[in-house]
Amino acid sequence: MGHLNFFKGKGWILINQIINIMNKENVDWKPNTKLKFSPIFTNPLNGKKILQWIFMYPGLILPWGIFFIIISSIVCFYILPILNYEKIFSLKLISVIFFKNYFLICFFWGLLHFFLYVSRVQKNKYKYNHKFPKDNNRIFLFKNQTYENLFWTLISGVPIWSLYEIISLWALKNNLLYQINFLSNPIYFILLTIILIPIYHEFHFYCIHRIIHWPPIYKRIHYIHHKNINPGPWSGLSMHPIEHILYFSGVLIFFIIPVHPFHIFYHLIRAAIGPALTHSGFGKFIVNKEKIIHADHLQHYLHHKYFDCNYGDIIIPLDEWFGTFHDGSNSSYQKLRNNKNNN
Repeated sequence: MGHLNFFKGKGWILINQIINIMNKENVDWKPNTKLKFSPIFTNPLNGKKILQWIFMYPGLILPWGIFFIIISSIVCFYILPILNYEKIFSLKLISVIFFKNYFLICFFWGLLHFFLYVSRVQKNKYKYNHKFPKDNNRIFLFKNQTYENLFWTLISGVPIWSLYEIISLWALKNNLLYQINFLSNPIYFILLTIILIPIYHEFHFYCIHRIIHWPPIYKRIHYIHHKNINPGPWSGLSMHPIEHILYFSGVLIFFIIPVHPFHIFYHLIRAAIGPALTHSGFGKFIVNKEKIIHADHLQHYLHHKYFDCNYGDIIIPLDEWFGTFHDGSNSSYQKLRNNKNNN
């Protein structure tokens, strides 16, 4: 009778709680709201919503925009000014640039990977795919997803990023780029930082992304990146070297438009560090118990899951315009499948 009373009373409640916890840990996390694009390209334009999206949290600047701005400012105004830019191809300057970029990648990406995938401090809470990558997976180099991601990131990604940076600084010092400063062009400087570079980076990424999804290129180059169906932070720059060359080529826009050295660092750091966030596999990061930082990158996770949707991001509604948008809902998925079958 004592055992029976246990199952009828608090014991039964405890068992149900354990079952609920186990079920939650084996369910993919989905945000409560559907994916939406920024209000910048809505019709009619709503100035209030645009300003809120730019300056309020979470938005364009907070939390991650300011993060990239701070890192780029430290690099531009405190680290590299101590070097002699005139000797741009000196071993000292090249070594510092390479060391700086390896440090940034290993520190920030390594930190994120350690907390989310090694220590698993938040387990799979807010994880889009509740499963963690398996060890001993034959589709990856070294039979390990993280090891292959590390290989392509460190052997190809960081060196190509660094070479673009060196070439851009050399061009700047040889007057091949038109240089501005903040005092003479404050409005342009701010707009380029806050609005124009993020928009351009997304547009450039979308264009090259559609190109490398063309089957002949995909099966030779982009397939490496898409091995990561369940991506982690180190998946962000796990690419074929040709894809790295295309991806970081966005910085070449500064051969056309006026620029400050800060913008070169800002554009490249945003392009290099940012993929750790978009490929983290988590929608939110828990900082202290229930204090969280928004990292809503469902858009790109869905691209890795389904391959043929969400080639861009959420600033410009390019995927919506071209019929490849998946907002995370079942109806959106079905619409995509119907469109594909009709075509």
